[in-house]
Parts: sequence; C-alpha cells; structure tokens
Amino acid sequence: MLALIVAIPLIAAIALFRIPSESKEWIRNIALGSSGLVFLLAMGIFLGFDSSNSAMQFVHECDWVSVLNIQFKLGVDGVSVLMVLLTAILSCASIFYYLNEKNVSTNFLALMLVLEAGILGVFMALDTVLFYVFWEVMLIPAYFLIGLWGEGDRIYATTKFVIFTLVGSLLMLVAIIGVTVVHYEATHILTFDIQTLIHTDIPKDKQIWMFLCFFLAFAIKIPVFPFHSWLPHAYGACPIPVLVLLTGAMSKTGAYGLIRFCLPLFPEAAEMMGFVIAGMAATGMVYGAWIALAQKDIKSLVAYSSISHLGFIVLGIFALNDQGLDGSVLQMFNHGIIAAALFFIVDIIQKKLGTRDLTEMRGLKGKMPILYGIFMLVTMAGLGLPGLNGFVGEFLILAGVWTSASMAGLGAIYVLMGCLTITFAAIYMLFFFQGAMQETNEKLPADLGDIDKKQIYMLLPACFLIVFIGLFPKPFVDKISPSIKQILSVEKTVKTSKGSDSGAHH
Repeated sequence: MLALIVAIPLIAAIALFRIPSESKEWIRNIALGSSGLVFLLAMGIFLGFDSSNSAMQFVHECDWVSVLNIQFKLGVDGVSVLMVLLTAILSCASIFYYLNEKNVSTNFLALMLVLEAGILGVFMALDTVLFYVFWEVMLIPAYFLIGLWGEGDRIYATTKFVIFTLVGSLLMLVAIIGVTVVHYEATHILTFDIQTLIHTDIPKDKQIWMFLCFFLAFAIKIPVFPFHSWLPHAYGACPIPVLVLLTGAMSKTGAYGLIRFCLPLFPEAAEMMGFVIAGMAATGMVYGAWIALAQKDIKSLVAYSSISHLGFIVLGIFALNDQGLDGSVLQMFNHGIIAAALFFIVDIIQKKLGTRDLTEMRGLKGKMPILYGIFMLVTMAGLGLPGLNGFVGEFLILAGVWTSASMAGLGAIYVLMGCLTITFAAIYMLFFFQGAMQETNEKLPADLGDIDKKQIYMLLPACFLIVFIGLFPKPFVDKISPSIKQILSVEKTVKTSKGSDSGAHH
C-alpha cells in the first residue's frame, strides 16, 4: 500500500506531461483523482495503524541496488503516519484550489504531484539512500514551480533556495556514508537500513561531525534560525498552492529528519548540543514573531509567523523527552493545517481586493461573513487559544521543555521565550484579522462577494481538524507516543572498537 502512495502521483504526473493542454476534463480528473486516491489510502493507513505498536507498520521491502545492499524499503510509525496523512490532505487541497484558476497549466499540476511523491517518500523511506533520493526529488519540482510560476524576484528566490538546500543535502550524504562505514567496520556487513544502523554505537567524536552534517541539512529545510534567510524570499515568490505544500509539508521533512536520524543515531551528540540548538530555536521563535509584527504584506506576515511556529517544533524536539517530542510531532500536523488555511485565505483576499497590503484593507466582515467566521477560527487556532489544535501542541512542548533534563538549566528561560512568542502571536494574528475584517471601508468594490462553495468545501476540513484535535487530541497523541518512546530508548547492540565503553541505552 505504501508503494502505491508514492507510485500513484508519479504515474499521474507522467500521464499529465503527455496529455495535451486542451483536454481539460482529463487533466482535472487525473490530477484530482490521483491526489484524492492518495488521501484515501493515507486515511486508510492512519485508521488501520495499531497505536499500541511502536514498530514500523505496513512495511514494503524489495531489493533495489543489490550489489550495495540498498533496498526500496518503506514503512510508517506513529511519527510518519501523521506526516503522510498531512501531506495527502494538503496536496489534495492545493490541487483542488489550483483547478479553480482560469488558466490551468498541465505541467504545473504534474510537478505538484511529483513534489507530493517526493515528500511522501521522505516520510516513509527506511533506507538512508532511498531517503536521500526522495529528499533530492523534492527539490526538483519545487525549483521549477517557483522559478516558472512564481511572482516578484522569483529567480533570485529560487536560486537561494536551491543553493541552501543543496549544501545541506551534500553534507547529509557525507554523513550517510559515514554512518554506513562505521557500521561496516564493526560488523563487516554493508547496509543502509535505518532500523539496523540506529543500533550502531558510534564513537562520540564521530557522532559530533555526523550529527552536525545531518542537522545542517534538516535545519535549512525547517528552517531554524539563523538558516532561515532563504524562506522570506522563497515564500514571497511562491504560488499559493505550492506554498501550502512547502510550509505545510516540506518544512516538516526537516523536523522529521531530526527525529528519525539525529536522535536515535547520535544520542550523545544530541544531548551535548541540544541546549544550544534549543537556544537557536527559541531565538527563531521570538525573532519570527517580532518580524511578523512589522509586516504590512499579509503573505509575508504569515511566512514570518511560520518561522516562529517551526522554532517551537524544534524546541520541543530537543527537550529530548516524551512530552516535548509528542508535542512537536502533533504541532507539526497542527501547524501544517493552520498555515495552509491562512495562506489560502491570504490568496482569496488578494484576488478579491487586488492587494496584499494590510493598510489598504478594512471592513471585509460586512461583505464576506462566511470568510469572517472561518478566518476568526483559524486566527484563534494560530494564536493558541485553548480548545483549538494550536494550543495542545504548544502546551505539550512547553511542558516538555520545562521538565527537560537536557536544557542545561535553561528550560525556564526557553519557556519564558515561548510565552513571549505566544504573546506576539496573539498581537500579529489579531492585527491581521482585525485589520482585514473589522471597521468600515467605503472604498470596497460594490460587487465584492463572499467566498464560493468550492472555497468553503476546501476550508471546512481545516476548520473541522482545528476543533477536533483541540478537543480530542488523544487519538493522535496515542499514535505518536509509543514510537517516540522507542526512538528515545534505542539499544546500541552493535559495538565499535572505540565505542564499546559507551552506554548501552539512550
């Protein structure tokens, strides 16, 4: 089933590349049908996932490059099953939204499906080489989607995005080879299997440089402060359907990589440098929120708010305890839903008014009451109102940071920085909402109407998830927790000559 989830969008993309642009009905059916089918499969896997089992489930395995023992191996645990579902939801919503455009490009849709396949592959790959291949696959469609269909200074934005990502990717490749070599020296068995490699007790000096190589690749993708400078340019130039996938799903591949690779492979390095990285994340939280306060362009406002919220996720990861990591994984899902809804709302407002300048808006409440209600709910979730999904993840993260033993006594300071970030979030989110919706504005077009049925159908699932997860987070946390416990307690059974004195457990 997992192989199908990756294969379906790739096959559909190939079909779209070959279909003439005049066949609009076929284009729509293939694009929407394939993304919808992937969503149904992802939902089936999520519902069929055994919450009591911390092992990988629905594993698909076959030989790929036999001479190097590289396998095409896919699987999901409690962390990745949630990310697969998130990617499927956002991909389906993005394609549905784009199909309402006047000029639909077949190539655009095909590249969107390739991007979806790459992101899904990253979340499911259980072989380090396969993971790297999917990691690079994500970059190719993103490059063309921003470079060809973007706005503003899209060439500069695309170039900066690609250079940053490629540097991190090459360092990660070096570390992937390094981990395999260390395991081979200890066992004389060549393998790239992640589940096998995490049991290798890597010497501390090698852990540090390997950890840093992996971390840099993932930190750029998230992005973690100060590796964030590509994000405002890329997000500003990015078409909204692509941006929803970039911020909602692709940015989570970096956080997922930290959990899947950095913590279980390099536990000593993660513990040693965790409080420093947590400091970078906490700084990014406050910085992103502070810069968001000054934005007049509503697209830039939401982009900088993403830097802030993604910093929250990284902070929870390096709390290195159950609560912090549970909260981070849940917040990865929550942020994807909230940010996607906000970017869709930004685009709807821009198309209605012809501007993204907040100072030129006002009084949309009277003309767009349905959008007003949806926008209010998403705003409340974005600022962390109790009872909505944004609050649950942030609360668990702050609780994990407060009780963390790896923060070198700085946990209380990081919690205070988190509270300051939430305060800033309340200000800029209300500034955004009230600035667009409240007061009166006699300059609004007389024929300005509310959102249509298709836009309502697209935003309603986000509203449902915002409320449902806020009130009933247990089904999601129950799926996450066993896998997190497993990641934090990997037994190092493969000893190396220099690493034999290391502890057996993390």
